[in-house]
Amino acid sequence: MTFVNKLSKSFRWLRCSTLCAILFYMFFIGLILHSTSQKLQQQLKEQGTSSSSSSSSSSSSSSSSSSSSSTQADTKMAPNVGHNGAQRWPNTLQELEQQQQKHEQSMRLQPVANNLDSRNENNHRQPHPQSQKVQNASKSPNQPETVILAASNVNEKQILAKAFKRADRSRDGILSIQELGQYINRRIVEHIDEAIMNNAREFRRVDIGPADGLITWDEYHRFFLREHGMTEADIDEHDEIRHTALNRRAREDMMRDKARWSEAARTDLFTLTIDEYLSFRHPESSVSNLLELVDDLLRQFDQDGDDQLTLEEFSDLNVDDDDDLMRKSLISKTLVERREEFKRIIDKNHDGKADRGELLNYVNPKTPRYALQEAATLFSLCDENKDELLTLKEMTDHAEIFLQSKMIDTANSFHTEF
Repeated sequence: MTFVNKLSKSFRWLRCSTLCAILFYMFFIGLILHSTSQKLQQQLKEQGTSSSSSSSSSSSSSSSSSSSSSTQADTKMAPNVGHNGAQRWPNTLQELEQQQQKHEQSMRLQPVANNLDSRNENNHRQPHPQSQKVQNASKSPNQPETVILAASNVNEKQILAKAFKRADRSRDGILSIQELGQYINRRIVEHIDEAIMNNAREFRRVDIGPADGLITWDEYHRFFLREHGMTEADIDEHDEIRHTALNRRAREDMMRDKARWSEAARTDLFTLTIDEYLSFRHPESSVSNLLELVDDLLRQFDQDGDDQLTLEEFSDLNVDDDDDLMRKSLISKTLVERREEFKRIIDKNHDGKADRGELLNYVNPKTPRYALQEAATLFSLCDENKDELLTLKEMTDHAEIFLQSKMIDTANSFHTEF
């Protein structure tokens, strides 16, 4: 019995010691958790304080960036500034993200603020009467003619200024007749080469009903109307006799094409081949047209019928027939000029005669002689002080002449002439 009592006492002591140990460990763990939670709370408070200071600094930087766009670029990647003036970069990823969000928001709001400022500023300004007319003309379908003319005058001056700058190769602000002739020659060569290159592609676009390698007038007429913005339904109902759906310029072009069609259709009056189509659309680019000009020169000047021109034959110009004068528009007027032209330009091999090959080169618009004659004509009409130099002011003062010349409108100038 004594042994049993001792054993029970030892068990009670063990239970008590175990319970005390458990309580001690729980108390120790509680102290650790408490100290850890205090440290975490302190860190969170510090982070909250730093984030509020960074947000205030970013808001101040966004407000300062709204005053000038250059300040925006500088403050976008700038670090935060502490109380002592030292620079401090964001310490945490959360702080950096908040700073970036603030900056993006300020950037989104900046265009709106700028637009409002510009609108308020424009409301206080008194618009210029001419500019107000142009603005109203762009909004109203019934545009005043004076506004259209004012806008077109501005565009014309820009076109002339651009062409003048390109032609002025010496960059001295004035054009000589040689510079103008060289620029016109470049324009002519570019136009003719482009016309020849695009002829086959345009021929395929027109030859569609059916695509048989020949273009009828009906095929070209429908192509012409499509190029002027008409739909297939409108084309089917179009009155070809009156052309009421076309403006005046388009009607004039259509009448010109009708007259030119019969001249270009050599094999068949009702159809055009691909070569005849080039002669029809760009007569200045067609070799057949140039050969006809050579035949005209031989008929006019070849007195002995040997299919060649001598210096005396070319220089002998009969001024009695007005019709002959129209045909001889390519030739210089005075006897001395014609003789010099024959020696220097036409007679390439200097044998005293000009055959068909030399005459073909002479009438070819791509030769420099053709452009120099155009430049000389422009100088005679627009060189007001007769100093043989052309200024931009003299060009703009005679804008209508230059805009219709080969210097600016090369294609239409050729089409009118040929």
